[in-house]
Amino acid sequence: MLKRILIGAGALILILVAVVIGRTLMVPAMNLAEAGKADSIDAERAAQHLAEAVRFETISHQRGAKAADIARSKAAFEGFRNWMDETYPAFTAATSREIVGGATLFYTWEGTDTSLDPVLLMSHIDVVPIAPGTEEKWEHAPFGGVIADGYVWGRGTIDNKGSLVAMVEAAELLAAEGFRPVRTVMFAFGHDEEIGGGQGNKALSELLQARGIRLAWVKDEGGVLGQGLLPGVNAPVAMIGVAEKGSISLDIVAYSKGGHSSMPSPAAQTAIGRLARALDRIGNSPFEARVDGATRGMIESLAPAVPFLQRMVYANLWLFEPVVRGVMEGNPSSAAQLQTTIAPTIVEGGNKENVLPPEARAVVNFRIHPRDNADKVIEHVREAIGDPEVSVEPLPGIREASSVSNIEGEGFELITRVIGETFPGVISAPYLVVGGTDSRHYLPITDNVFRFIPIRMGPDDMARFHGTNERVSVENMGEAVAFYVRLMKALNEQDAAE
Repeated sequence: MLKRILIGAGALILILVAVVIGRTLMVPAMNLAEAGKADSIDAERAAQHLAEAVRFETISHQRGAKAADIARSKAAFEGFRNWMDETYPAFTAATSREIVGGATLFYTWEGTDTSLDPVLLMSHIDVVPIAPGTEEKWEHAPFGGVIADGYVWGRGTIDNKGSLVAMVEAAELLAAEGFRPVRTVMFAFGHDEEIGGGQGNKALSELLQARGIRLAWVKDEGGVLGQGLLPGVNAPVAMIGVAEKGSISLDIVAYSKGGHSSMPSPAAQTAIGRLARALDRIGNSPFEARVDGATRGMIESLAPAVPFLQRMVYANLWLFEPVVRGVMEGNPSSAAQLQTTIAPTIVEGGNKENVLPPEARAVVNFRIHPRDNADKVIEHVREAIGDPEVSVEPLPGIREASSVSNIEGEGFELITRVIGETFPGVISAPYLVVGGTDSRHYLPITDNVFRFIPIRMGPDDMARFHGTNERVSVENMGEAVAFYVRLMKALNEQDAAE
């Protein structure tokens, strides 16, 4: 009997090994197709225009900013708008322009077949301010628009004027050649993305809704062309965001009697003690982590670009998901792909060293995974704390996670094909954007949002995003323009074939 059991177990193991290896061998080789016929792209011209765009200090300010700063930004947005007219005359002539919310620019390039739903290409004009005290750390003035050492330097080159300029450079080239889209192409360049987009793209989306317009798909920022950003991946990866996490901040307030510090209650019963215990309980009650949705799609897409043993794991997530999940949980950036995250961001309590405060407060920010929602987060936190003397209330500004775009539809297929033609040797992968973009405002009128800019970024570049010494290479600007030229041409070919 024992012999039969061992033989049976051995046979099952052999079958399992055969299935795993067979599935691994079925993973297609990387697409190393050469680029198609090269478009005549003047990278130096595109870089020069980006440098000019950087010199407009289009900073979006939070409420309460100084009047002088707001006025300076307003003038910069007006200057940028005039610069667009002067720099891109063919694009300006081919499109109609509307100004939304005071400074968001909305262009419509009407197609020859108006029965087709338009596509929307997005970017944003506004930038974040320079962190006080870091000005001297910049190799070139942050708003100088300097071209040096093969790069365009300055605030906004990565986020997000580099993609904006490349997009309009491409449209200018095509318009000058007499190109006209089959499907209407719209361009939305927001002026307040960095502070939520309420007056810009949110208002524009509402305007389009009122006009009864539905969008075939939207392309915005969110993912980049990553080089060396993913451990073990032997190729650059175009990370295309097909969903983004939501956000909710909870106000956690603990109460107690207060009093003199010389006659305290037990530490755990003081307001600060209760708050500390509540935060500890929240931190020790993580949300469910799974390799699913956009994250699973990303890992499966990367299988052709990793060594054989790693490919075996990626191609057989049905078996190795716990292994992959364990590895991803060891890194904060990859762990954020798996679950709703927990981040205490504000703690307040007490104003004198010998007084017990009657209450202590914390704000905890949660980035909501698409499998969760705001109500579930609130319920989860209240249950985790389990203390009637601690209140949990949501702060304004709740944003639910987005829906997941279709990675088998025409929009995703078109974008990935154009990426492959423009950037030979690059592999495209869907992924979950852990931050937020303006594209969420268009979800009422589209099912598909793809978040990707054709900007190359390596490990050393990640700190430049919203940081010091932001830059984009001149060569990359040429590639980015070529990407958008091919994208609009390929869209025409796709529509003409239908």
